[in-house]
Amino acid sequence: MKNLFIALSLTGSLIFAQAALSCSRPTAPEIPDPATAVTPQMIKAKNDVQAYVDQAEKYLKCNISTAQHNSTVDEMKAVAEKFNQAVRDYKARMAG
Repeated sequence: MKNLFIALSLTGSLIFAQAALSCSRPTAPEIPDPATAVTPQMIKAKNDVQAYVDQAEKYLKCNISTAQHNSTVDEMKAVAEKFNQAVRDYKARMAG
């Protein structure tokens, strides 16, 4: 019974710690320069942007102010626009 209590306590602590981490505003990722980027850099950027969006969506579910919410949404839109433009420019460069 004691081991069960310890296991449940640890599980609860881990869940609480994960929830606390998701309530930290994520940092926007760096987008590579499409004029010089290579494919692995663009793939890494895609993965970094997706991870950022996932973390930002979790952050938006936290008890934050309307101003923080709106600021985060604006930043998410800016990151998406910057990444999408970089992808378009990269594809144009690769097409020749």
